[in-house]
Amino acid sequence: MRLTLHTDYAFRVLMALARAPEQVQSVEDLAREFSVSKHHLMKVAQNLTAGGFVATVRGRNGGLRLAMPARDINLKSVALHMEPDFNIADCFGNGQCSFLPRCGLKGVLGEARHAFLQTLGRHDLASII
Repeated sequence: MRLTLHTDYAFRVLMALARAPEQVQSVEDLAREFSVSKHHLMKVAQNLTAGGFVATVRGRNGGLRLAMPARDINLKSVALHMEPDFNIADCFGNGQCSFLPRCGLKGVLGEARHAFLQTLGRHDLASII
């Protein structure tokens, strides 16, 4: 299982904001810190804002800050919001599989996906900074 870069950057942004919750940080500064495209990080920030994890501050010294305390941000919630799906194989989406319906792999992969999300669900942002 692999998270998209979009979700990876989302976790990085949240961790950076949680390290200094009293500060507002610009997307430009965060992009420079992570050595990633400002344009791409802006999309991540917009998605985090839409999910209610991050708040934007307008103005000359504007930027991003956490929308809630780090202990209230569950990692599973972030991943589920940021990831387009968790279809780790074609058989989870609309893909065709010649082995279905008698394939045992789908059940094993489904169990692995469940365990992955269950582990994320046991942690909040505060526990990883």
